[in-house]
Amino acid sequence: MTLKTIYIARHGYRSNWLPPPHPPNPTGIDSDPALAPHGVEQAKELAGYLGSLPKDEQPQFILASPFYRCVETSQPIAQTLKTPIALERGIGEWYKKSRGVVPEPANYDVLKKFFPELGDADLWNRDETVGVIPNKEGETEQEIYQRALSFWKKLIPTFEAKFPEIDTIILVTHAATKIALGSSLLGVPSVLDPIDSNNTLLRAGACSLDKYVLEGDRWTIKMNGNCDFLSQGEEMNWNFHWKFEAGSDEDIKARKEEEKKKLVSQGASQDGEMPPVTDIAYGLEKPSDDNYEVSS
Repeated sequence: MTLKTIYIARHGYRSNWLPPPHPPNPTGIDSDPALAPHGVEQAKELAGYLGSLPKDEQPQFILASPFYRCVETSQPIAQTLKTPIALERGIGEWYKKSRGVVPEPANYDVLKKFFPELGDADLWNRDETVGVIPNKEGETEQEIYQRALSFWKKLIPTFEAKFPEIDTIILVTHAATKIALGSSLLGVPSVLDPIDSNNTLLRAGACSLDKYVLEGDRWTIKMNGNCDFLSQGEEMNWNFHWKFEAGSDEDIKARKEEEKKKLVSQGASQDGEMPPVTDIAYGLEKPSDDNYEVSS
């Protein structure tokens, strides 16, 4: 069977996006935080939405970046859809070359202690099944695009041969990687380019969802950063024009400065308590009134 539908989700709201003190990273790995409680709720809402879809539209297989926040986002999806989580290095986080330390994510043995829904290397070897690994010295914007391009060229035939009965999957990844995966799948020339003549950019809010469908021999996008199922709508949207790594300290600082400017322009006191760092925008469509919950 041919892969016909690919969903791509970004992980939920990270614990280190909240004001300090921040909890320790569960894996002990640098830049590998857990989700904030709000992010856990987002993941449950995403899972509930996917579980509410007609059976033939639901993902049948989960591939997650091995970073803790992505596996944690995948957990309620696995519980709802009754499918294990497979780790995949090829959809791991993007780090710029200027970064001092590029962390390597945890393996099955470490993460299985936290997530019993996790599969194992026999199901899907995180390093070797596809064999696309992010550069340990960081990546340029063009290099992450090329990584995504290589990933698709290897993933699709490999997956179809390994699981011929499956035609719908979901990838749970990071903002930059989500954009690179979508751009390369659509044939857009770079991560900076719009995806259509209306200058539409791929959106990548926390726990947002893209949907790609194979039509003939071309992939088309049916959802772009969908957040209608999230009770708080779109938050922490990011794209490569920001020039910061998504969710980095620089990113959070820039968002706080922008929020402060908005408060000042509205006559708010600069000495007042700052609101949470969010970027709420529903776009043209209002969120659905339906409440999605994880099935038991």
